Amino acid sequence: MQSNESTGQNPQLIATCWTSAGDAAPLGPTECSPLAISERIAAVAETGWAGIGLVHDDLLVVRDSIGYEELGRQIKAAGIGIVEVEFINGWWSTGAERKAADKVQAELFEAATLLGARHIKVGAGNAGEPLPISLMTGAFSDLADQAADVGIRLALEATPFSNLRTTAEAIQVVTASDSPSAGLMIDIWHTAKSGLSHEELWNITPMDRVFAVEIDDGFHKTDGTLFEDTINNRAYCGRGDFDPATFIKLALEAGYLGPWGVEIISREHRSTPLREGLQRAFDTAVASFPG
Repeated sequence: MQSNESTGQNPQLIATCWTSAGDAAPLGPTECSPLAISERIAAVAETGWAGIGLVHDDLLVVRDSIGYEELGRQIKAAGIGIVEVEFINGWWSTGAERKAADKVQAELFEAATLLGARHIKVGAGNAGEPLPISLMTGAFSDLADQAADVGIRLALEATPFSNLRTTAEAIQVVTASDSPSAGLMIDIWHTAKSGLSHEELWNITPMDRVFAVEIDDGFHKTDGTLFEDTINNRAYCGRGDFDPATFIKLALEAGYLGPWGVEIISREHRSTPLREGLQRAFDTAVASFPG
């Protein structure tokens, strides 16, 4: 198994779920990849990645077909040492929405446990008007306590169209919990789109709470809504406006040693053959690290 630690010269890169999913996208008719899981694992391994990410819909297909034991065996046999799963949402909700969210949470907890996942990604929904921060803080503390009970780490991601629109809000929510499972996911696309400079980001972020970091690139001009832009127009590292090289340099200087998710979600990437897209995503990410 490969180490979960990175250096600037030896970054451990995770092909996040959408980077290897082919023609599938968040909140599409289905989030399940049309590609066989064995094909994805082989392609991820052959193009140099240290980790693989899988989304809830993909995991259910695996659970009900080959099972998690066989999936874990295939991942390990391919030499892939890091697994991430996603996406817990709705943890603040009530009623029928909460019942559905709790079911997904339980299924992701099961998958993460059986696969030895490094962390589960946690979102804050899509919201026209965000909920009070006090509500989100209490609900996340409860979620983190549940995760700690079963030894799972949570990486909470702020997105500029959600109930947590800024990194500062996510930091407030995470640091209100004393659970060892309460951590942050920092994604360059979301921090850049919220107007936060790379320098300010790494100055305000408590590094002991950063469980995961994601890199990609994008454009200051938004095409459609922010959500449409994030699922259709992300760019490979170094091919947009966000300067991932500086983002990475400052993260390393701030002390980040974990793996780096590469999250390429775009029409271009979805239409690119699997291995070609994975290799392009990997090579452009590696080129953004200091030599």
